[in-house]
Amino acid sequence: MDNTTYPHQYLYGWTGIVALTTCIAGIISILEGAGIGTGLFIPDIPGGCILLLIAALFATAFIKGRKDHAVWISFSYIGALLLVVFAGCTILVETGNYLTLIIEGEEAQLLTIVSSSFIWAAILALPLLIGVSRLLYRCSCGGDCCE
Repeated sequence: MDNTTYPHQYLYGWTGIVALTTCIAGIISILEGAGIGTGLFIPDIPGGCILLLIAALFATAFIKGRKDHAVWISFSYIGALLLVVFAGCTILVETGNYLTLIIEGEEAQLLTIVSSSFIWAAILALPLLIGVSRLLYRCSCGGDCCE
């Protein structure tokens, strides 16, 4: 199947963009954890490795999705869902850390909650998750999107 026949061709291209930015965010997180980074993100070597694995999932969706529409839908949906789940967990943990600092009387900055690379990668993956969810809904209702 040629990728020009996709019902939402922009979503297919967005999968490539999300794969690239997630890979870059993972590399930056690993570099931050190794002490080589710029200080933009929280130093997180395991989180960076998880982001690289999710980027590989998106890259597989992008590469194999050119020929198989169902592979693109399933891989991009699972990748976007994983990013959103990890970002939600990160927000909860960072909010807890922020509240702990406030309770202990130490200085806390609110921007530390959103300084994780999971959150920014998930923001980019949200349109993909919404679009692919709509495609899956149409497929479940007997639409022709999964042919």
